[in-house]
Amino acid sequence: MESSEVELFGRKTFFIAPDTSLIPKSYLEEFMLRGYQAYIINDDYVCPMQTKVREIIRLYPQSILYFNIDSSIDGIDWKSYIRELREFVGNDALIGIFYLVRQNPQEEAEIKRLYLDDIHVGAGCFALSARDHNNFDSILSVLEQTGAKGRRNLVRASCDSSSTVSFEHKGIRCTANLLDVNVSYFRCDLRADTEKLEIFEKLRDVSLSVNGSAFKSDAVLIMKRTMHDKTLCIFMFIKRDDSPDLDTETEKFLNQKIYQIVLNENSEKLQVAFRAAEK
Repeated sequence: MESSEVELFGRKTFFIAPDTSLIPKSYLEEFMLRGYQAYIINDDYVCPMQTKVREIIRLYPQSILYFNIDSSIDGIDWKSYIRELREFVGNDALIGIFYLVRQNPQEEAEIKRLYLDDIHVGAGCFALSARDHNNFDSILSVLEQTGAKGRRNLVRASCDSSSTVSFEHKGIRCTANLLDVNVSYFRCDLRADTEKLEIFEKLRDVSLSVNGSAFKSDAVLIMKRTMHDKTLCIFMFIKRDDSPDLDTETEKFLNQKIYQIVLNENSEKLQVAFRAAEK
């Protein structure tokens, strides 16, 4: 991915070997609602962590990797490993570290001196607290500072061939293939010879099936382009009072679905790479 694409689409962020009591998986879903693609990579006996990191960087060369330097992983001395990895990736992937907050201020200062001033990790370092519930805000602030989202405000999920859009327009039932969706917009195609919608026309009770999960919402057409026998349409979700976006419960439901689609897609890609690298 070129630097211009990173700015436009953002980066994938991987938390390496975290304590999931400090970074629970529920955080990742909330990050996605805010436009950040974040993933947890755990240590296991199937594939060494060094191999996993190498494959992540190969598949996603512009990613951000945050390492939990408090985790104990066979064969890894964090100081040496991160120094070598930093030299290997150069200015492509960004590396950062996180750790449980230290009670000794001198120890905290030494960690920052080593990783920020000596090794020069590009994504910074941050401490997590085991005593409060503020880790979400702390991590979100770090993601914002590293520009992980780029200019993309929302994460979009590509839909499978079973996904559809259905609505009634002037007494005619119209059905389209749902191509992709985020929590504010969706894109679909309609038959050019039957689609007579006008730009900014509002539709009520649009039914969407997203990879097998169904819901309804009002929507407004904001863009269309005819190509051959299809018309590509982009709709924005609206509430019953015509204000933008989905209602709170539907937004939460759709975000969970988007998170699952994107997570499954990338997890499958990574697992295939991990297995192949170990053969």
